[in-house]
Amino acid sequence: MKTYFYLLFLLSLSLVAQTKDAQKRLYYNPMEGDPAYAMGKYKLKLQGFEETFDTLTTKQNMVDFAKKNHFLDTIPKQNPKLKIPHYYLTYYKKNGENHWQNTMIYFLGMKMDGKDVSLIATISSVSEAPSEEIDTEMLQLVLDRKVPKENYMGGRSFDFLGRKVPLMDECYWTGVNIVRCPTKGEMNWSLHPTLAEAQQAIALQKRWAMMIPAPENHTMSLLMERDITLLFEGKETRATEIIYNEHYQHPILKSHHKDYKLIVYYIATEVRGQAIACAISYYDYNERLADTGLPEFVSQFVRLPKSSR
Repeated sequence: MKTYFYLLFLLSLSLVAQTKDAQKRLYYNPMEGDPAYAMGKYKLKLQGFEETFDTLTTKQNMVDFAKKNHFLDTIPKQNPKLKIPHYYLTYYKKNGENHWQNTMIYFLGMKMDGKDVSLIATISSVSEAPSEEIDTEMLQLVLDRKVPKENYMGGRSFDFLGRKVPLMDECYWTGVNIVRCPTKGEMNWSLHPTLAEAQQAIALQKRWAMMIPAPENHTMSLLMERDITLLFEGKETRATEIIYNEHYQHPILKSHHKDYKLIVYYIATEVRGQAIACAISYYDYNERLADTGLPEFVSQFVRLPKSSR
């Protein structure tokens, strides 16, 4: 009997540790009234739904939703891993070879603050093949309002794995954990349970870069790709450096526009005990600091060997 309770105690400790680890990877950003969450490879948006959660009514609402949004999947299903009342629909989009965008629409019924509430959770991910997998722990943490305060993004500074990073005046948020500074660089990142998952995430992002539709009258081409060693958060790290060429091809105005080069560092590593996938980029026309050879925002995270400047 003592052994049984001891094993239960160890199991409870393990579950608490897993939950705390997941919380560290969960980010929230209010995004100017369109709040969103991110954890690992998953993005999540939550919105209220006025009708009461009821099996027949909810299923019919979901069929109507699927038809209105041109979903091929119109049959509500249930996820055996999720304990709260729910149904979900799937939507897949093929971006390219071995690159799929997955979208899961969950209709949820639950109690919040003592009231019956109906919610719609939109959960998206990218994978090599169509997948209806979600992170149920992420969804439960969001519903339980357990995002750590230090992982609230969207302000004029943010916590980057325990280090406070200020944003310069021109910088702004374009996603849960995406910062863009027009003349000083850009960065996006995600935290993962394992280094292998971080490596897979950055490989998929690198593949996506050549699939993104170019702006009108522009073309993007890959000029150079190489593996380099750089300092990321003060740690010597292997990264992939890719240089893309952006060409303006308007039949009349192209002679007035020069080509620009976009330099991107794709990084998957461990920082302060946390697996991270990170892409940092800037244009060749961005002003660079004399002591780093990099734009100011990029310099807050990366240092290059002198031979690479």
